[in-house]
Amino acid sequence: MIHLSVYLLALFLFAFGCSPKVLNVSREPERVFFEESPKHKQETQVYAKETKKEEKKKEETLSPQSFEPFQAKFENELLSESEEVNLRDLLDEKTLGKFDIPIVFNEAVQYFINYFLTEKRKVFSNWLKRSQRYVPLMREILRKEGLPEDLVYLAMIESGFNPKAYSPKKASGPWQFIYKTGERYGLKVDHWVDERRDPEKSTVAAARYLKDLFDQFGCWYLAAASYNVGEKRVERVVEMHNTRDIWELIKYNTLPRETREYIPKLIAAAIIAKNHESFGFEKISYDNPIRFVRLEVPRATPLKYVAEAAGVDLDTVRSYNPEILRGITPPNREFVIKLPEWVNKEKFKEKLLNILSNQRKLKDYIAYRVKKNDTVMKISARYGVSKEILCLWNTDKETIKLKPGSLIYIPRFLSDEDEKKEKEKPVFAKYKTKAKGGEKRIIYYRVKKGDTLSSVSKRYGVDVYSIKVLNNLKNDKISPGMILKIAVQKR
Repeated sequence: MIHLSVYLLALFLFAFGCSPKVLNVSREPERVFFEESPKHKQETQVYAKETKKEEKKKEETLSPQSFEPFQAKFENELLSESEEVNLRDLLDEKTLGKFDIPIVFNEAVQYFINYFLTEKRKVFSNWLKRSQRYVPLMREILRKEGLPEDLVYLAMIESGFNPKAYSPKKASGPWQFIYKTGERYGLKVDHWVDERRDPEKSTVAAARYLKDLFDQFGCWYLAAASYNVGEKRVERVVEMHNTRDIWELIKYNTLPRETREYIPKLIAAAIIAKNHESFGFEKISYDNPIRFVRLEVPRATPLKYVAEAAGVDLDTVRSYNPEILRGITPPNREFVIKLPEWVNKEKFKEKLLNILSNQRKLKDYIAYRVKKNDTVMKISARYGVSKEILCLWNTDKETIKLKPGSLIYIPRFLSDEDEKKEKEKPVFAKYKTKAKGGEKRIIYYRVKKGDTLSSVSKRYGVDVYSIKVLNNLKNDKISPGMILKIAVQKR
């Protein structure tokens, strides 16, 4: 009797092709059932499609494709019968219980498992290697947003977890957002940054988009297909065929081939990734999970100075901040940069301020449209900036290619007189600390000629001793240009 109930439940799930799970239920894993054969699947369909036969004959686009393009390849490319049995043995009930998205094993899924294990084995190996860097972060975000964590494998088939992936359709980042959809879900894209490449922000955006798609279709398979091709396209196809069964929709050529392959790829990737050792991926040197601290830096801060202050190389800074498109942080706003979690915040801030204190101060910048005969040398001479500066502001490389008609950005710096006035002002940092007498904040003061510890202490109403302790001074000697940390009462 129990076996009969399970069998009937299997037929129900196959008929609808979707999990009945909603967003806010307990995280019980989906039961998974294998599809015996294409013939068996046809026998278990519950949709009454006979009434539509005449309509289908009129429209050639509605003729079934029987899982095309997969079926035509099965004879020569699929696993042998013995290998197929072994594969089924690997996917036992205990293994399948690991998933929190619906998993179906059919000919299309089987084809892509074989595809990833053979033709694309090296590519899939690289995906697995990179996955360990981002999957923990992405899973945590999906969990917080109330989504199945195994939707993380959607990012795997979209980009292979490559933050800098860029498609011919101009989709960008690990979740491959096009500009319009990314903007709709709060991802900023301009000359300076492309937040679609930010693993953290783009995962939040993807989670919210997928949640909206699930609310619309009530099915993770249709939500994923809509993520690939757009919800309006899927909505039209669902209405055209009068079914929400993704496996029925895959049979027709009204969805693009990429979308017809999308769900089988997602399931195949999830099956292999969650059982990678069983599939022969046991000797992979995985990337370390990305863990970071956030630090606010001034506008237009060169990344090379960030690296120097943090004690890391430039490539590390870029790998933690793939959304930064140029050699500097945005010049129109302060920027929160990510650095390895072991970086000491206080030492970083102090060292960065010392480095920046010896650099020219930014006044503003202009947008310049490149003319036909312009060269880097001509523009550098005209605006009094070096080639290095132009590169920092307009590329992430050491050279810059000028294209007539394109826009480049050119900084303008403070004059000597402006800088002199600027040095009279103390530099404030957004930092809070608990100290005797209540909450205080740290300010950074640049010592001027004639200053003494006594005069500085009187100016800010703090005692000399506290300044010496905070700055590790062994005596009362200070010199012009030195940066002092001073703990002042928070107002």
